[in-house]
Parts: sequence; structure tokens; C-alpha cells
Amino acid sequence: MPDTRNPTRPRVLVLGGGFAGVGAAQELEDSDADVVVVDKHVYHTFQPLLYQLATGLLESTGVGHSLRDLVSKQDNTRVHQATVTAIDLDAREAQFAELEPLSYDYLVLGLGAEVNFFGVAGAPEHAFPLYTLPDAERLKNHVLRCWEDADRQPDLADDGALTIVVVGGGPTGVESAGALAELYRGVFAQDYPDLPQDKARIVLVEAGPRLFPMFKDDLREYTEKALTKRTVEVMVGEVVESISPTRVKLKSGTVIEAHTLVWGAGLQGNRLVQSLGLQLERGNRIGVGADLRVADHPEVFAVGDIAAITDAKTNNVLPQLGSVALQSGKHAGKTIARVIAGKKPDPFKYRDKGTMATIGRGAAVVQMLGGRTMKGKAAQLAWGTVHLALLPTNVDRAKAVVDWSGAALTHQRAGRIVVDLEEEPVR
Repeated sequence: MPDTRNPTRPRVLVLGGGFAGVGAAQELEDSDADVVVVDKHVYHTFQPLLYQLATGLLESTGVGHSLRDLVSKQDNTRVHQATVTAIDLDAREAQFAELEPLSYDYLVLGLGAEVNFFGVAGAPEHAFPLYTLPDAERLKNHVLRCWEDADRQPDLADDGALTIVVVGGGPTGVESAGALAELYRGVFAQDYPDLPQDKARIVLVEAGPRLFPMFKDDLREYTEKALTKRTVEVMVGEVVESISPTRVKLKSGTVIEAHTLVWGAGLQGNRLVQSLGLQLERGNRIGVGADLRVADHPEVFAVGDIAAITDAKTNNVLPQLGSVALQSGKHAGKTIARVIAGKKPDPFKYRDKGTMATIGRGAAVVQMLGGRTMKGKAAQLAWGTVHLALLPTNVDRAKAVVDWSGAALTHQRAGRIVVDLEEEPVR
């Protein structure tokens, strides 16, 4: 690719097309700079709704959106699909597997995180994480194939083909377990009437003493009751020791016959950060200053899941949430635009809209800043409102509303199909 850089304007290189990268790029629309966004995919992923793709509630276009479309009105912005392989902070240059090296004047590191399996034997090979759009598609296809296989060979149900273990008692684990249970009891019970529902278990395993440690006791109790009502088996204080294709062994000695394990137990910063020569915080995250700059590199900003951002109000490191990523990305973009314009940057201030999770139809929990809580239908309405606001376009919002409304009225999951990519050629 020829270097089309305008030598009279600074180049802002944005690595990553997630919430943080898109937020930064969009804030630079009117800046006197050339903006280059590079991501290994050509789409932006709305990660909070991946579990809905995995359970057939949403289709891939409801979770993924063209990156180029999100910056199509920005004449100063270009998007490239490539995988970053190295960054030389001193030389101010990034290298890629499929692209010529790009130099920069300002760098926004929004490369996101990757799954942390905590050394559990067999997890990288056999677990199903839920962090990317391909992750969600793989899980959906695998679950559907398990049911189709058991429909042809009913004895597979006795071996755990229909049982799913979900690891992690945080939002990803709880939301996934609740959605899978509703898929099983509300849809698959009709789709596969000859298969025994008692052989189709959803088991939620949490290493800590309780689910949702960030929530108040009443919300935790409500969550467990809501999951139990949906036939989810909750196991707290249990740690996964090893995973095979058909078995999950816990450190307590319990062995669960299950052909599917969903991993929602933790994230760590993109492994590329280990090669940058920076001092990393817990979880391979890059520590940043009040304005999100990297120490000793004022031209570099770390944002989103890759950054350890300290909340000025609480002095705690902010969680790896979409709202944190979007706000931090936008702040980085605004700061770079201000610096280019010769203005003084402002410190980052996170606007906490609360911590929330949906458990199933008519069941959700919300804890607002200051301690106010909601649960049930009111909490689900609040959850839906916040997530609709986070979706990148009005088209995406409309799709989500239609799919959610349809599922609420019919209890059906239109996305529960598998498309085989290796079909016979047309003759």
C-alpha cells in the first residue's frame, strides 16, 4: 500500500476497531489530521450482545457493523484490514502482517483484550470463549450441531451432548447461562420433542463464594433465584481443573459430563503489549495517566480493555466494559484534536451509568452509582435503553428492537440455523 500521508498534517494511527478505536476516530472527524484505523477485521463488534448471537436471538448483522460505514462521512479517515505484529514506540512506527509499516505522530492503542484461561488444562483447545463475533458463531453452530447429532443418535444425550457448563459468575457467564436456558426450555423443547430435557443441563460454575461480587446482596439473591427458575444449576466455590471434549473436571473431584463449556471467566490485555517495553498492570493492561497517555510517550494513548484506567472519583481501576472503552476512546480522540489545535487537554472523567446484566425475559439487575438498585422488568428496560444507546447506528438499534420484540412475543429464535461453508458445488 503506498503511503498517502499528507506531510503537512499529523497522522493519528488508531489500532483497533472496537468501542475505543471507533470512539477515538469519530472524535477526530473535524481535526486537522490524517486518521488511519487498522483492525484485523472489517467490522466493529458490539460485544455486550454476543451471547444473544450465540443463542440465536440476534443475527450477525445485529452484532457486527462495517467499520468503513462508521467513518464513511469522515474525509480525513481511512480504514485498513490488517493484523498488527509489532510497534516501535521510539521510532513511532507500527508493523503489520498484511500491510506496509505505518509511521504516526499520535497513536491510539485500542487493541482490546483476549481470553484468559488461567492455565486450565484443555481450555484453549476445548472451551468456547465469548469475546469475538467468530466466538459467538462457533458456539451457536456447535450447540445446534450437538442437538442435531443427539436427534439422530439419542444415546449421545446420556453422554452429556446436550449439557453446557458455563464458567464465570460475572455478567458474561450469567447472561449466557440465562439465555441458553431459555433457548433450551423455550425453543429446543419444541424443536426436539423426543429428546429428554432432563439430560440437557445448564451448569454455571463460579470459583468465588457468590455470583456477581460487584452487586449488593439482594441483587445477587435475585440473580440466583432467577437462574434457578430457568433451571440453571448454580455451583459456587468450584474451580475448573481440566476440560476435555466431553468432560469437565472440577478441583473438588466432581466430573460433569458435558460436550460444551462456555468460558466467561476472565480477560487479559492483548498479548502484543508484552513486547512494548512498558510496565504492565494486572491482567496485562497498560497503565495510563489522568489524560489516558502512556508514561514517557505523550503521543501514545491506551484506551478500552487494553488500558488500566483509574477512576478519578473512586481511585479504582475501571472494569473492562463497553461503556468504559467508548468513553475512553472518545476522550483520547478529543484530547488529540485539542493538542493539534494548540489547546490544553483535560483529564478523563468516567460517567458511570451503572453496572447491569440481564438474566432472561423480564429479569435483569442494575446497580447505579451511589448504590441505587433495580431488578426485574424495570431493570431490563434500563438495560435495553443503555445498550441501544451504545449501538453504533440507528439501523442497528432498529434491528435490535425488532429482534427483541419478536422474541418477546413469539419466544422464537430466528437465528438458530447453521450454514455449512463446505457444501457440494452447484452442478
